Amino acid sequence: MTSRKYLATSSVAILALATSAARAQTIDYGSLEQLFGEPVTTSATGSPQKATEAPVDMEIVTADDIRRSGANNIPEVLSHVSGVNVLQWANDSYDVGIRGYDQGFSPRILVLIDGRQVYADYFGFTPWDALPVELSEIRQIEIVKGPNSALFGFNAVGGVINIVTYNPLYDKQNTVTVLGGTQGLAEGNAVGTVKISDWAGLRIGVGGRSDDDFSTPQLANNVGTRRGDNRGEINVEGVFRLADNIQATLEATRSQSKQTESNVSVFSSSADYRTDSLKGQISADTNLGLLTATAYTDWIKSDSFSETSNTPGIVSNQVTVVQFQDLYKIGTDTTLRGDLEYRHNAANNSTLPGASVFYDVLSASAMWEWKIKPDLTLTNAFRIDDLMLGRDGPAPPGPFTNASWDRTIVQPSFNSGLVWRPDDVSTLRVTAARGVQVPNLIEFGLNFFKAPGFLELSTPNLAPTVVTNYELGWDRDISAINGQLRIAAFHQQTDELASIFGTESFSPAGLQIISANIGSSKADGAEFELKGKFLKDWHWDLNYTPEFVTDHFNPDSPPTVTETEFQHTTPNHIVKVNVGWAQDKWEADLFGQYQSRTIGQVAGAGAGAAFVPVQDYFSADARVAYKVTDWATLALYGQNITQSTQQQTAVAKVERVVFGSLTFNF
Repeated sequence: MTSRKYLATSSVAILALATSAARAQTIDYGSLEQLFGEPVTTSATGSPQKATEAPVDMEIVTADDIRRSGANNIPEVLSHVSGVNVLQWANDSYDVGIRGYDQGFSPRILVLIDGRQVYADYFGFTPWDALPVELSEIRQIEIVKGPNSALFGFNAVGGVINIVTYNPLYDKQNTVTVLGGTQGLAEGNAVGTVKISDWAGLRIGVGGRSDDDFSTPQLANNVGTRRGDNRGEINVEGVFRLADNIQATLEATRSQSKQTESNVSVFSSSADYRTDSLKGQISADTNLGLLTATAYTDWIKSDSFSETSNTPGIVSNQVTVVQFQDLYKIGTDTTLRGDLEYRHNAANNSTLPGASVFYDVLSASAMWEWKIKPDLTLTNAFRIDDLMLGRDGPAPPGPFTNASWDRTIVQPSFNSGLVWRPDDVSTLRVTAARGVQVPNLIEFGLNFFKAPGFLELSTPNLAPTVVTNYELGWDRDISAINGQLRIAAFHQQTDELASIFGTESFSPAGLQIISANIGSSKADGAEFELKGKFLKDWHWDLNYTPEFVTDHFNPDSPPTVTETEFQHTTPNHIVKVNVGWAQDKWEADLFGQYQSRTIGQVAGAGAGAAFVPVQDYFSADARVAYKVTDWATLALYGQNITQSTQQQTAVAKVERVVFGSLTFNF
């Protein structure tokens, strides 16, 4: 069979599987992976496609990659991916950025678990340790780079982390793992799936962990509360076929995490997070297309305390989202998708009891995927968000009344991607996108802090941050190395950067700081990745990311806007390498990363942050595993193994971490 005939046969097969999946309302990822020999995604357009054929720059981390990563949490998994930046502030505290722009409480990434938003909406960041999911129940993690609001949803301006779990209707995943190691680590987790019949399946995940924070010294201005870290979570998902063409999903989760972290001002603090969620979804395959209705509510309560600033703060946040979607195919060449969404986001802060800030958002989006020719596909998506802001309760001191929050913001976003396959081994991708980042509730007026001679306020007058991105990508299979070359070059422009320390003025009460839009930023960069296999038992991956950021702050911006300083805090050069080996019952993997010199943030003497140099460094992680039986595996992990302590940020040095695990599969 020639390659062209094989391509045609594969196209017919994926169309048949996609049609069957539409009737079943869920995607059998395992069957599609076996057909194409690589991971498959549905998140970009709603239809099954290889990641290399998606109209976005996407990388997929598989369950096998996660298992062999030597990681004990999601940020550690992501740290091995090209174009992803990870800052580790404490033993269990991380911030994740895509293509730079990664700082404390980084707000530029949309994080989803099975389509449900899981980032903390009140501040726009992700408390990674509080996510209610275990690594062993994740089928794949999709990393989408650049603004993708029109395709993926609200606030996806820097990128998307889409976590896909095992579906109990198709997947059998029954695993128990116990772990122990340095820093007092003691952990256990379990995942179980039960297929009641062809019409119902249930998945339950549960986990708990306790360990100590690093003991390395904190810098003078950053000295704060350090504590032992504790985490617990449970999640339950049921998938039900109500008829041949109707399916329903119900999900409930709860998590609690206590940890040391660094906030947006880079003050070290202790933080307690409590999250709960309920989600329901129903899909029906009809003559009008695949109709899906989704509703979920997320609750998060954050209780933090900083000894340095002596400011305890409790924030309660509830987000409710209702979505309707229609995915409609016209023949084999055209796919249309329409979405309507309503979102209500409200939070209150203990620093001003009885007051709350909220907004309602009505959104509409449309996508058109057109296969112009068998080797050429154009995808266009457009979204409009209509946000209505409000505030009630006692007004904060300062120039604003509650009526100041009565405003409406309307913003469009778009994604456009042209994918061309000139031959059987090459893919060329040209994309353009505009994403919109709405100010979070802290920036919008939830924040309030008063001390003698000092007043910090938020404002209702912030403009949304707009990110535009232009990108050219090329993927090519290389048979000589049994692998692939990936190249991408991008230009990104960010306008209306927002800072909670945006303006300074003096009033009778003393220094007054109010959040404001303070300037713009642009980034030019590229990603080069080469990976392959050799000698049957070995695989390798090498990637290099050069990136150069230029900030343009307004002339009247105060020096305290350093928490939005990206030009010197984004590393210009990052190199990552992975070498892995597997034979019979043994596996071994080694990961290395080089990062060039940067300027890091530390807490300033007053508001905002200050800078100190962080020298270039090389770090390494490793894993060795032995399969004792068909159902039991022993593994030894090492993180930051090159030195006992290492300066990776400007806060406190990370320590070498060593731990072991015993995993049982049933």
